[in-house]
Amino acid sequence: MTARIAGRIGTIDRLSAVMASPTLIRLGAELATEHRVGRRPAHPPYVMLQFAALARLARSGVRVELDLANPATWDFARSITLESIHAHSLDVPAPGPLPPTWEQWRWFRDQRLATDEGLGVLARTFPQLAVDLARRIGQLDPHGAGSLTHPDATRTVYGDGTIVRPIYHPPRAVRVHDDDGAIMPMYPDPRTGELALKPPGRFDPDLAEHHGHLGPVLGHGYVAFHTRGPSPNQRVVLGVDHIDAPGHEAACALRLLADIARHAGSGIQLVVYDGAFRGVHIDHVMRRHGYLVISKMPTHEDDDGAVQAVRTSEGRMAKSYPLGIATHDTPDGPCGHPLAAIGGRVVQLDLDDTGDPVVVAIPRRGPVKRSRRTNGQFHFNLGYDVSCPRGEFTVWVAPHGNADSAARPENLRAIPDDDPDSLRLRGLRSDAESFHASLKRTLLTERAMSLGWRRGLLDTYAYALLNNALTEMVAEGAQTRGAWRTAAARR
Repeated sequence: MTARIAGRIGTIDRLSAVMASPTLIRLGAELATEHRVGRRPAHPPYVMLQFAALARLARSGVRVELDLANPATWDFARSITLESIHAHSLDVPAPGPLPPTWEQWRWFRDQRLATDEGLGVLARTFPQLAVDLARRIGQLDPHGAGSLTHPDATRTVYGDGTIVRPIYHPPRAVRVHDDDGAIMPMYPDPRTGELALKPPGRFDPDLAEHHGHLGPVLGHGYVAFHTRGPSPNQRVVLGVDHIDAPGHEAACALRLLADIARHAGSGIQLVVYDGAFRGVHIDHVMRRHGYLVISKMPTHEDDDGAVQAVRTSEGRMAKSYPLGIATHDTPDGPCGHPLAAIGGRVVQLDLDDTGDPVVVAIPRRGPVKRSRRTNGQFHFNLGYDVSCPRGEFTVWVAPHGNADSAARPENLRAIPDDDPDSLRLRGLRSDAESFHASLKRTLLTERAMSLGWRRGLLDTYAYALLNNALTEMVAEGAQTRGAWRTAAARR
């Protein structure tokens, strides 16, 4: 193997990873149902999940059907699955003798997966299996490296949301008043102009207008959380979900994080997200799960509770959020130091010669303490070393809000943007954007290939299974590749 392609993963390797993935097979086993009457399906559910993952690899379900229809290809793929079932002692039936077809996958998708029951099984089971995979590669270990003061990348999860646009243009609609005075949409025929209750062509009835930093986008929103090891092909998708309404990305991300936290527990120390996580969301994560959060500080001018006109050490004016007076005892009596938050970090204030507040020092960030209250919620205290001519002392500041305001967690960050730990870890979130970009490249012209958010969510799950199968393949290493060679030899 030449140096140029050493360590690269080709198409056959990816197909083999999908067919051999024990995580995928275990997930399919949870979808199995008892058949008391009627004809039994040609394949167990995990084969349909393999078909879905391969459809993201080939960018077409019909293409997968054609590829697997080759007797040599299906014999090779089926033998790999049988080897994996035997190697991992999985209690599942063998794949059928004939390869799966597009029609079989479509029926399984529409009748089993794209239902409340099917999506519920995926939502309950996928995070658990993904966390197990993450721990097999050294991630999310409750006894692993790092601490709340200095979180480690192995115990960090990161997420992002994205919008997938439809492949079909939305139909033109007009609003009309019915006999009761209610407003209802009607769809004009493109040739005659006659109004009808339904559009004349194919359309996606679940589309919604989402607003982001690039403006309004019509499509479906999805959220995903990940963790990753230090080496290539070590990303693990921990969970995915659908954004049920425009503006609900953060709420959806919190629900998904709760599903992951149920299985990861104390294996997580830090959550990294973008600016969609505001103060109320950060406070929720800290209190409910006991995790720290890194998210982008807001740049707008209406921060809740912020006070203008504080001059920094660089001479510019900045907004500040008051944190109170930190006092300590000295031989001459109590000594007070006004503290505030600027840009998420704690600063020490004083008055200049004209009586205006200025930043005179930046306290050094110290330890982070976490306790659990009787109501089950977590409570954090952040330590800062405040300098004083009469002796340095440590002050403890709680980053939580109260029932009426989330201004404090919005303006005071446990790990500010310019902190070395933030600079070391926040870049992980770029990998979440990479996941979404790669997902869209598996779609036709980067548009949704299925109608409805349910089928779109299944496409996202399928790409997550493909991603995790590759991670699993790399984790098993030479032993797995040896099993594939054995399977190929038997063929």
